[in-house]
Amino acid sequence: MQDVVDKLMNFGFTRTEAIVYITLLKSGKTNGYKLAKELNLSRSTVYQALESLYKNGYIFMIPNGSKEYEAKEPEKIFEEIEKKFHKNAESIKKQLKNIERPLKKDYYLRIEGYENIIHTLHNVIKDAKKEIYLNTDFNLEIMEADLKEAVKRGVRIIIFSFNKLEDIGEDIEYYHKTELKETHKNPKRIMMVTDLHNSFVVTNTGDKMIGTLTDNEVYVQIISEHIHSDIYMARLAEIYEKSFEKKISINSLHEKKNFIQ
Repeated sequence: MQDVVDKLMNFGFTRTEAIVYITLLKSGKTNGYKLAKELNLSRSTVYQALESLYKNGYIFMIPNGSKEYEAKEPEKIFEEIEKKFHKNAESIKKQLKNIERPLKKDYYLRIEGYENIIHTLHNVIKDAKKEIYLNTDFNLEIMEADLKEAVKRGVRIIIFSFNKLEDIGEDIEYYHKTELKETHKNPKRIMMVTDLHNSFVVTNTGDKMIGTLTDNEVYVQIISEHIHSDIYMARLAEIYEKSFEKKISINSLHEKKNFIQ
């Protein structure tokens, strides 16, 4: 019984109300005097609990000389509690949303774990209004629905990848460095900028997936320039010749590892 009492208290019952309701449920119709005697509680305490339960619609009062009470079926009570909860939740969400909050500036949020990364991607894309720049070797399936919705809103989407990504069939601009099809076997990165206002950079080391979300202007500018530079290099190599990159190489370790063979 104690376990049931504790659970009812989680739904707004006081301890006395929970005990009185359970006792009524077991015994059927009875009055406050008999309840107080059975539970070894003062009559004022029991009558106060009965009044509250009655006002909340959890028990019935039977109009007769002895003023008896009967418990309402638990299924009906919890149907009403669920309806009330959802109604209040929707109302408070709207009220909280309308509260003016100070504008955050230069925030850096660290996001960890695949599910949290996907959730953040969803929100970042959903809030985009004009342009999205994206550099990734992840399968676009993880954000396909959000990208398609963004296109429908009139958002321009520009995507760069080193190898060729699967076209998801929308009015999206794709740029790539090679004609090889991306395997997504060990995806390493997501670099995204929205409206030149927010950037979300994700790194995946296999055992850990970490993202950084920020509106810092310098950081956003650096990521935007990085994505544009990748696109410019790919386009220049395509326009001029395949040996273009070797002719402009500065022979750095970075080049040897990432770009120029």
